[in-house]
Amino acid sequence: MRLLVVEDSPLLRKMFGLAFPTVHHELAQAESGRQAIELLRGSAAPFDAVLLDLSMPDMNGPEFIRALRRLPLHGRTPVVLTTAEPDDSDLMREATSLGVSAVAKKPWTPQSLRALVQQVLDSPTG
Repeated sequence: MRLLVVEDSPLLRKMFGLAFPTVHHELAQAESGRQAIELLRGSAAPFDAVLLDLSMPDMNGPEFIRALRRLPLHGRTPVVLTTAEPDDSDLMREATSLGVSAVAKKPWTPQSLRALVQQVLDSPTG
């Protein structure tokens, strides 16, 4: 499984590494939305899913999703939001209206996140 993690917290990026060990997964990580978009532009192969922090300083979740959807090779990549944001917040409503595949509420466990991502990838709509 080839995954892109977009998370500004170094500690949480380490947690993603525990959830998706490189023995079984290819895990690319970006500390900002802008860095992730540049990584995607330079990638010759699509990712199976993007794990996206909703609240980041340089580019929030909805801004990233809009930029992702404009990339020909990656525009249909499933997005799993990782957030502590309340479901009824404006930011959360905006992000989900853009077509995220799932939401992992923080704090998540490596097992629950792996199961959620697998569920998204097993879904016919991705």
